[in-house]
Amino acid sequence: MAAPVAPEEPQTSGVSQLPVCLLVLGMAGSGKTTFVQRLTGHLHNKGSPPYVINLDPAVHEVPFPANIDIRDTVKYKEVMKQYGLGPNGGIVTSLNLFATRFDQVMKFIEKAQNTSKYVLIDTPGQIEVFTWSASGTIITEALGMS
Repeated sequence: MAAPVAPEEPQTSGVSQLPVCLLVLGMAGSGKTTFVQRLTGHLHNKGSPPYVINLDPAVHEVPFPANIDIRDTVKYKEVMKQYGLGPNGGIVTSLNLFATRFDQVMKFIEKAQNTSKYVLIDTPGQIEVFTWSASGTIITEALGMS
C-alpha cells in the first residue's frame, strides 16, 4: 500500500493570489499582541515573513515589526483631547478616522501579495469597535472582499 501524499497547493497559472488576512480580535489582555508577535516570528523563521498591521492606537509599544501602524496616522491622545473623549471613546474614534483611509491600506495589502502570503492584523481590546462601530464594518468588509 502506498503512503498517503499531502495535497499540493493549488496552481495559480502564474497569477499571484492575494495574501490570507488574519484579523486578530479579542478582549483586552487576552493575548492578541503576543499571538501576533509569536506568529510573526514563526513565519519569519519559516522564510515567509508576513505583512503586519497594528490597529491599536493606544498601545505604547508594538513588539513586532509593523508594516502599517495606526499610530503613524492617528494620534490617540490628541483625538481624546479634541473630541473630549475617554480612553474607549478615543480608541473607537481613532479607528473610525483611520477607517476613512482603509482603501489605502487595501492597496498596500494588494502590493504585499508579491512578498507576503499572510497579513496579520492586531486590533485593540475594545471588541465593540468590530461589532458595533462603522470602522469595524468598513475594515472587515474591505478585507472580506479582497
